Amino acid sequence: MKNQKALGQISHLIQLLTDRDDFVRQKVREQLIELGEDALPFLEMAVRSEEVPLRIQAQEIINAIFPIKLGEKFRQLAQKGLGRDVDLEAGMFLIMEFGYPNSDPQSCREDLDLLARQLEQNLALDADPTQIVVTLTQLLFQQENFKGNQNNFMDPDNSYLNKVLEHKTGLPITLSALCVLVASRLDLPIVGIGLPGHYIAKYNLPQGGIYFDPFHQGRTLTRADCIKISEQFGQPFEEHFLSQSTHRETLVRMMNNLVQVYQSSNELKKAETLSSYIKILLNPENTRGH
Repeated sequence: MKNQKALGQISHLIQLLTDRDDFVRQKVREQLIELGEDALPFLEMAVRSEEVPLRIQAQEIINAIFPIKLGEKFRQLAQKGLGRDVDLEAGMFLIMEFGYPNSDPQSCREDLDLLARQLEQNLALDADPTQIVVTLTQLLFQQENFKGNQNNFMDPDNSYLNKVLEHKTGLPITLSALCVLVASRLDLPIVGIGLPGHYIAKYNLPQGGIYFDPFHQGRTLTRADCIKISEQFGQPFEEHFLSQSTHRETLVRMMNNLVQVYQSSNELKKAETLSSYIKILLNPENTRGH
């Protein structure tokens, strides 16, 4: 929709946002939401208008379009991953965009790049997997002081990558993902392990690997420790608990955490929107429409 006639129609619809007739205003609102991204430049101009009622109406429609637009981004992410895993970093940026629409993914990338460069500088050329894990955890949890947010576990900022990087606190899953994202820049085989109730990380090796707990300063874990963690959360241990989590599973678990946070704080619209994104991520082909 780029021809002049269509653009003129959007301009006309914008003018009708302050029509005296409530029915007309409602129909115009529905049409503009349906137009979505095509209408956004016009709505953004209207938000800067001197006419207060027009500003209010336009901002409300922008707010309504945003989650639909973000849902389409989740669908694109999920479809790229059909038959293979999705991009963890891109998915975390979309979650971040939900919580902080004006956040800057490039700034986060640069922070992650810097951490990876520091890790590379600290690593001995002949470092074995154990030394790599020690160097990574010392960098993040001692030198850079990232830590688990034990005092305010239900703070939604624990789940948003920009805030984890800014505040240096997070959940087990976001701190584990931080390890994965930093290590991936150096092609190091650090993966996430979704134990019931407590997400951890692992240096992946053909025979087993090295488990560690980013929420607790990166302490190394034995297989027995992992079994104990599972049982502490009321789950009889099953061998697949120690399998690598897919990025799709990790993103869904991150969003489920946020759903619980927003339900507990009675922000039900946010919880509902995130739930719709989870459905898209799990089944992008069957969740079309708004």
